[in-house]
Amino acid sequence: MKIVRIFYALSIALLLVHTTVAQVKQQPRQTNVAPAGTEPVLVVESFTHDFGEVKPGDALRYVFKIRNEGKSDLLINSVTPG
Repeated sequence: MKIVRIFYALSIALLLVHTTVAQVKQQPRQTNVAPAGTEPVLVVESFTHDFGEVKPGDALRYVFKIRNEGKSDLLINSVTPG
């Protein structure tokens, strides 16, 4: 009976280690890295906006103002709503 408990404990430990190792992702290699001090710098004036009280059916629109204060091009590849 003691051997069965040890076997189960080792099996669970091995499963946990395998799951943890499988979740570790390698960082992608960056080949186009800007020299130090020339990186793009994203500046956002406000990360949130409150529309206040809104009636159903009202169209809502807001433009978030962003700018690049860095010395190289700022590439925005994807934008998703929160």
